[in-house]
Amino acid sequence: MKSRDKENIIGISVKELDTPIYRFTTVERILQLIADHKNTLVSPRKWEDPFENLLARLTIRQSNGEKIQHPHRNLVYAQCWTFTEETDATWRIYVPNANGVRLKTTVHKLHQSLYESQGAHAKLSCYIGKVDYKTEEQLAALLSQPTWVFSQLIDSGPLGRVESLLFKRTAFMHENEIRLIFLDNLIRGENDLYHYELAPSDVITDITFDPRMDDALYETYSSILRKFDYSGKIGKSSLYRIPFMEVSV
Repeated sequence: MKSRDKENIIGISVKELDTPIYRFTTVERILQLIADHKNTLVSPRKWEDPFENLLARLTIRQSNGEKIQHPHRNLVYAQCWTFTEETDATWRIYVPNANGVRLKTTVHKLHQSLYESQGAHAKLSCYIGKVDYKTEEQLAALLSQPTWVFSQLIDSGPLGRVESLLFKRTAFMHENEIRLIFLDNLIRGENDLYHYELAPSDVITDITFDPRMDDALYETYSSILRKFDYSGKIGKSSLYRIPFMEVSV
């Protein structure tokens, strides 16, 4: 990791930069990523948890009674990954229809894919950070402190905008989440989506298909990925594979 990048990595130690991280998504989305050579981040406005995306939800009441919001609150995009390799819950929660895939990369590879796509603007726009889980009471207490709100979220520039996206309630700790974050300072996103160029085989090291998927369908999708010149590992999760059991009598 270049020294200039260190402050763009939040809550992640140097030792964790080569740690594997995973993303569970649908077959349709990974086929589009591989075919188009583009990764897609979404606006946090699409997130359902009302305690997330703090800066966008925060209203500031000025001394004259006027209410304002952060002017750049919606100029941000993110993508959620996890340090958890695989559980029954990850498949069923993220891809309930058994049409999923799990992507594998590392913290460093993912961040660099975004950073290197932005040229001179990367330093002020490309971040990756580990989610900080807090109780609902802890979050409410922080947001009730004007000094903390202004020093950590509003007056700290780009870093404050990023860190406002890295809080989540402890009820979601099982997600073990890490987030790729892009600050859209030049207003290039559209329809709550931001796409950037990515070389799939250089970033995504493994693609693992849903353990509930039919084998014939898995083989078909695998063949399609190879036709799109994806050269990384392809497999199917063995989570539900029936073990061989034999007893001699």
